This record gives sequence, C-alpha cells and structure tokens, in this order.
Amino acid sequence: MSDRTVIVGGGHVGLTLYADIKRARAAADVHLVSSRVPDAAGNPLTMRDILTGEVHTVPSRRTDFLQDGPAGSDALAVADCVIVTVPDIPQVRSTVISRLLGLLAHRPVTVVMIRGGQGGALWLAERLADPRAAAWEVLLVEDSLYGCRARGGVIEYKRKDQIGAAHYGQQDPKLALEVLANALGDPEWVSRFTLRTPSELIFDPLGYYIHTAVALDPGNVVRTARGERYLHYSEGIDPTLGEQLNAMDTERVALAAAYGVESETFPQILHRQYRHRPRPTFYATMAATRDLYRSLSPSDIDSLRTSRTLREDIPALFTILELARVQHVSMPTTRALADALPYLLDRISLSLTDIGRYPPLSPGTDGTAVRRLLDYRTKQSTKEAS
Repeated sequence: MSDRTVIVGGGHVGLTLYADIKRARAAADVHLVSSRVPDAAGNPLTMRDILTGEVHTVPSRRTDFLQDGPAGSDALAVADCVIVTVPDIPQVRSTVISRLLGLLAHRPVTVVMIRGGQGGALWLAERLADPRAAAWEVLLVEDSLYGCRARGGVIEYKRKDQIGAAHYGQQDPKLALEVLANALGDPEWVSRFTLRTPSELIFDPLGYYIHTAVALDPGNVVRTARGERYLHYSEGIDPTLGEQLNAMDTERVALAAAYGVESETFPQILHRQYRHRPRPTFYATMAATRDLYRSLSPSDIDSLRTSRTLREDIPALFTILELARVQHVSMPTTRALADALPYLLDRISLSLTDIGRYPPLSPGTDGTAVRRLLDYRTKQSTKEAS
C-alpha cells in the first residue's frame, strides 16, 4: 500500500480527495500541496454523500496541508503516488509538469492526472516522453473521481460509478490502478475504472462546450452581471441553448468516429457515471441533473473572467478543432462557437489573447500521427508486458 500520497491542488476535487482518503484510512500519510492552504485545513471536514445522504466527519491535520514552496517540494520528492487535480490550464499544467519532472526524475512513482484527457492531452503526451518520466506509471483520468462541491469544511460529493482511465508506463495497467485504489484507501475503486487508450480518452471530455457556451451565453452573462448564481448544468441551459449543445455533442462523437474511436454522447456518459436516465431531449436531460451537479456559476463578472470555466475549457475547444482540422472533419456548430468567442469575451472585457493555448499541431500532422503520439507509450508498455 502506498504510504506517501501527495495531492496537487486544493480546490473542490483536491479537498474531496483528501477527505475521502482520510475517511477510508485515517492513518494515511497524505499531503495536499496548493498555492493557498484551504481555510478548512486542520478542522474537522464534514462529508455528505449527495446520493445516499450519508454524513461522515473526518478530522484533518493542519500539517497535512502544504503551501507551494520548499515544504511542498520535499513532500513531492518522496511521494509514492502523486494525484494532480489542478485545472487543465496551459500555464498551470506546464508549471506542474516541469516541477514534477525535476523532483521525481527517474523515480518509480505513480502520477495520476485528473482530467488527463482534455485540451492538454497532446501536449502532455509529448512532455511525458521526457526520459526523466520513463520510470513513471501515469494514469490519465477522464474527469474528477467525484461530482463534488466544497464550501468551507462541508463537502458535498458523490463517487462516480464508472470513470475512463488511460495508462502510460511499463507495468500492467491494472497494477497501476491497484496502486491508485490503495492510495485512495479502498480497493473497490478498481472496479470503477474502465481502461481506455489515450486516443479514446481525449474525445470524452466535453467541458469545452458545456462550460464555455453556458457561461458565455448572453442571457447567462446578464445573470452573472447582476450577481445571480445559478446551477450551471440544470439552470444555465434553456431549450435553445440545449439544441446548440446537443449539436456540438453530436459533432464530438462524429469526430471520435473519424479517428476510429467509439465515443458516448453526454447523456450516455451521465448514465455510465451516475446512472442518470437520459430524457427525450438534451435540455430535459440536463434540467434533471439538479441532484447530481451542484456546480454554481461564478458570483460576478470578475470571477467569470478568471474562472477555470474559461481558462481551462477555451484551450480545449481549440484542441478539438485542431483534431478536426488534421482529420478533415467538419464541426460547424463547434466552429461557430469558436468564431463567436471574440464577441462573447468582449462582453466581459476579455480577449482571446488573454486566454492561454496549447501549441497547434504541425502542418504535416494527420490523424494517424495524432494516434501514434497519444498511444505510443501505451503500445510499448502493452508489448513489453506481453
């Protein structure tokens, strides 16, 4: 069992992970490293399962929470399992990966990238080809292990039933999943993961439209400007926006098919992760997620400008369009959203130049080269394991 687990990132997912690990294994040696120590650090954490209503109180130790700096680096340098929960924001992910390559160079360690199949997946595949990462067992997780919200010391959460995960490394991928499950303190986690290749995983995340289009919808911007907060998924989508989102969802599945990947629609993903029954329309399916998703819209326009909703998902939008370009796939509704971004961002006093982006693919890249880039290490490890 991994005795030294480090969680990178102190947001909703990072704090939920910490609490869930300590709930399952009170003596676990787990640290949370973040740019700002959560206010709840050192106080009892209340965990409420949204689906079952179960409530657990978990003690936390202030010494388990480390701010970025020498103490955080010392914890990372000796970790057996590192779980990265920071958003897939180009500058943030670049800083974290560079730090890990320096601190964990040539060490046999399990590195778990939450939302590892999103906008930075192509960039990440190249970075993980660095010789310093050769001994790592890397798990790319399609999304958070939970639906969760942390407010102070109160955590509302639910474990997802099925989560896609891809693997880079030399071990059998199932062994890497067992290491992660042990670090989480519950072997049952293994049954919740579905192994996929990285090229399969990249088409499942859909925050690039379900977050961006909702947050920047002109009607929702007006709501945010007057200080109204709404549940992003169940209250932020009206029937018209639902049709637009459904069209982009359909385009995503078609793009995956062009790469030889069988992907799921968002309603199908919701059913897999939460057993949420699809309704007759995309809008109706999302309107019925009130008890699943507690994510609130930003509290004001300033918060929207700096939100991960934009900083993480707009770069992913352009990654998807890059994948469509090199495979010659038309995505008219998705392209229309990208073309509207200068106008939509201007309404909140932002421009596209304010949002970071991952590097574009080289002009000669085709779909075969994309799959080779994403899956090369997976194929190598599979071959060697056999």
